[in-house]
Amino acid sequence: MSILCLIAAVCIHTADPGWPVVRGPLSFADRIMNSSGIARSGGLYELRRKTAEIYTPAFSVVSYSKPAGLQFTLDRDRLDFFSYMFNSRMYKDAAALLFSDGLFNDSDTLRYLRGVLAYDIHDFSLAADCFSSIPDDSSFYPAARSFTDIWSSRPELPDYKKSPVLAGAMSALIPGSGKIYAGDLRSGVSTFLIVGALGVMAAESWSKLGSSDWRTITLSSLFGLFHIANIYGSAVSVSVIRQSYESAQKATLMFNLRIPLHQF
Repeated sequence: MSILCLIAAVCIHTADPGWPVVRGPLSFADRIMNSSGIARSGGLYELRRKTAEIYTPAFSVVSYSKPAGLQFTLDRDRLDFFSYMFNSRMYKDAAALLFSDGLFNDSDTLRYLRGVLAYDIHDFSLAADCFSSIPDDSSFYPAARSFTDIWSSRPELPDYKKSPVLAGAMSALIPGSGKIYAGDLRSGVSTFLIVGALGVMAAESWSKLGSSDWRTITLSSLFGLFHIANIYGSAVSVSVIRQSYESAQKATLMFNLRIPLHQF
């Protein structure tokens, strides 16, 4: 029993399991199994981590107060100035100017520059709001539309055809096998070790202490909880893994837009 306890202790890791995660009933138990050092060492976890970084804004854009008595029009010189600021990654300085209330006359150009700034700092939701406010008769509309089309799209993954029912059924028979089938090998191995260790400890307690002992009841309850969570998590992980690949693919498409978006 002590060896199995050691295995479980080594597997379980308290760090966040990554993005996105299984949510809903029993998700906390599944999250523990996905938080292990084994699960975190896999390629899918690394993909989730990098995708989470891409979708995390560098800072929060807020409204700024403009200097009293000043208001400008965005002419060619100021466009070149903002182009220089974007290329020099002076994003906070650019935000202080572009999002100052009333500093510039409202125009398609201002909305577009705000969208480009939001895009550059990875605040894609704000970028979509700015780009979608540009009318279709504007010269900036084609570039803005190219972003909003990708942002609102759902990439197709024709090669990823996994069944949630089959994943759940596999994990009901062999803990973690459904996650391996779904494409998360390391989480599957981690789940197998944790659920297997709990199952062996519960069986050992039944044999040595009897079914009425509180330790047997506790271990059996934990095994049942984690085994059900393993089945649920394996079924749901099919859509979660698909979302991981879709989000990464969408991020790749969006970042190919950088050069067209910066042409103004």
